[in-house]
Amino acid sequence: MIRPRKERPDVSSTFNKFVRYFSMIMTLVYVGAGLFIIFANEQQMNLDMPDTAKNILGGTLILYGIVRFVRTYQQHKQQKHGRFED
Repeated sequence: MIRPRKERPDVSSTFNKFVRYFSMIMTLVYVGAGLFIIFANEQQMNLDMPDTAKNILGGTLILYGIVRFVRTYQQHKQQKHGRFED
């Protein structure tokens, strides 16, 4: 008996999902690291930096995480709408 061939899942679609979820997780990591650097005291983190430098570094990480989130969201939205136009 001939069995119907199972279609292979679209590898590019699976990879795109992985990249999207990884980007979302990394946005959380950047924002979390920025908050940790800003609010951690000397016992929790052994950084020999002045408070101003820690605030700048933490704020930069938070800002970068937000920018990554917006870019990932826009790409996801564009791919979702582009898929239905075909």
